[in-house]
Amino acid sequence: MDLTARVAAFTALVGPPPDPAPAVDWAAVEAWLETPLPADYKALASAYGPVEIGHPDSAAIRLHTPCVSADGRYAYGSWLVETHRHSAIRPRMFTRERRRFLPDEGGLLAFATTSGGDHLFWDTSAADPDAWPVVLLTTSVAVGGDAPWVAYEVPLTELLRAAVRDGVPNPGEPGGLLGPLPRTVRTWAPLSGATPWSPPPRGTYVDARQHAALTEGEGLDAITALIPPPLTPRLGEGSWEAVFERLGTRLPADFVALAETYGAGNWSWWLDMPAPLDLDHRSGLAAGVEEMLDGYRQLRDAHPAYYPLPAWPAPGGFLPVASTIDGDQIGWCAEGDDPDRWRVAVNPRHAEQGPPLAGDFTGTLLNWLRGGRPSTEGFFWLRKDQDPLEHMFFEPFGAPRKDEE
Repeated sequence: MDLTARVAAFTALVGPPPDPAPAVDWAAVEAWLETPLPADYKALASAYGPVEIGHPDSAAIRLHTPCVSADGRYAYGSWLVETHRHSAIRPRMFTRERRRFLPDEGGLLAFATTSGGDHLFWDTSAADPDAWPVVLLTTSVAVGGDAPWVAYEVPLTELLRAAVRDGVPNPGEPGGLLGPLPRTVRTWAPLSGATPWSPPPRGTYVDARQHAALTEGEGLDAITALIPPPLTPRLGEGSWEAVFERLGTRLPADFVALAETYGAGNWSWWLDMPAPLDLDHRSGLAAGVEEMLDGYRQLRDAHPAYYPLPAWPAPGGFLPVASTIDGDQIGWCAEGDDPDRWRVAVNPRHAEQGPPLAGDFTGTLLNWLRGGRPSTEGFFWLRKDQDPLEHMFFEPFGAPRKDEE
């Protein structure tokens, strides 16, 4: 089936483009990438722009195209670099030493995500871009490193048609299948009103702002420069007032701003942040705090010498709000009536609890992302010889499934 027929078959399956697509200078994009792109992708991107195929509340494939969001928080080049960076522990990624986007021979090139947060790439090892098969990397914690890759062995339009009609394998989805997708196509809401993307000047690395933020700036501004926040952070359906009432205290303003900006997700496959306003689900902030406090009280009752801080709501008590994949907990020493003056406290799983840290929660996270080591033993994530930019990312959590509530 030739290109025109494949695109026509796709249009017949899902309907015409919902909105005019941002114009794309394909010659400039391909020059920046240093590779031609598949003709069916260029035809779909030119006609449909950034769209969701399916329905985001059930399952969808989100096609990324060369554009910039209306608020400037999404740009095609930055998305490519960030996607490949936090997939970099997987095989066959992209050259980093040249400090600009350049595929290795036979490397992978991202072009889409799923509504569950998984990534779709082309395997560029074939000489003809129109023959590049699609590969999926699931970010599902349940799948982890066991079988995260799926090689579909078909090009883009064939994969999309199969996903809509019958579904395609995806170990990160319930039942191990992505689809069948609803036969709908809509402009991806965060990219509604997007404008054309222009490649940066030759010799300009798209992550110059991130490099600068490794040593410059403070607080949330520096964190967002290092790691762009999600366009639609998952916050939950409640309110901060309800959360504060349930916890018996308000929380430091820097943490509230951080949680509102990023929502629920995982920092660099290490630190989990709960949905801050989700009151009904066990992965929400309030329920998570209650569960961690209960466990901390039991540990302190059994081994008081190793846990010098009392548990909240005792004066100066430990109030944990986030945890790492190793079971470390981070929160505050809730000393005094002003939460904005609380010091950060850590309960490391494999070391004794040390004294509170200097600085607030956001400053502690920023130092950690930059590769710094807090004074608390056992709470760090990088070796001294590792480049923080090669490992840092924020992976948003999707909405909980019904069977997880």
